[in-house]
Amino acid sequence: MTDQFGREIDYMRISITDRCNLRCRYCMPEGVKFLDHRDILRYEEILQIV
Repeated sequence: MTDQFGREIDYMRISITDRCNLRCRYCMPEGVKFLDHRDILRYEEILQIV
């Protein structure tokens, strides 16, 4: 797969929760709002995408 700039993408990062335990700026910036569980993909939905 390639992105819009022609770079090859050979990996996929999948987050299964919006509550990362590392608390770095990448996934937990200041003021982040948590999602309701009904707004997060279920396991079966993630598996189908992968």
